[in-house]
Amino acid sequence: MIYLHHTPLIFILPNYQGRLNSNDRECIRAYRHRLLSQFCQTHHLPTPIYDKDKYGKPFCQNVANLSFNHSHCASDYALIYGFDIKNIGVDIENIHRKLNFYDLAKRYFHADEYVLWQHEDCDECLWFKLWTIKEAVLKASGIGIRLPLNEIKAVFMDDDTGYVYHQDMGKFYFKNKMINDCVITVAYPFEYRKIIVSFS
Repeated sequence: MIYLHHTPLIFILPNYQGRLNSNDRECIRAYRHRLLSQFCQTHHLPTPIYDKDKYGKPFCQNVANLSFNHSHCASDYALIYGFDIKNIGVDIENIHRKLNFYDLAKRYFHADEYVLWQHEDCDECLWFKLWTIKEAVLKASGIGIRLPLNEIKAVFMDDDTGYVYHQDMGKFYFKNKMINDCVITVAYPFEYRKIIVSFS
């Protein structure tokens, strides 16, 4: 099982003004640590100690089967975690964020995604789904933004699930979830596609 924790950012940062500083980022890391520590304690495991891999992705040094990833947008925070599933990723975006949707879609969407988006009357919610899929899959793969975003193509199996395949990172499954005004996408290796994602 993959657990997803979501909360408004103001809950973590009571004095948040809409722009993160280094102190805010440290508070977010401390909040993540508190949640993961509680999770480990529940399973009689030690308090997590963190390190980063060669791509800069954090991992737990002393609880080898614990995986996690987190993300935030201007309004909200999301953390996913679980045991025995390597390479998980999450991304969150508020659908009220103001962007130049057309220019970004032309530049970063796969040609098929761009056609799909146009076919859906350039729906902004779909735009954020496609965007968070890219981010979550790249985070799950550990590659980050080293692959051109327009080479990554989301294939929907239904309205909220599907997969992405790229020869340099393999095949990843994704699930979209709308919580409040945010699109959250969770991604993990395709062979685990039947696993339950517990949204809290």
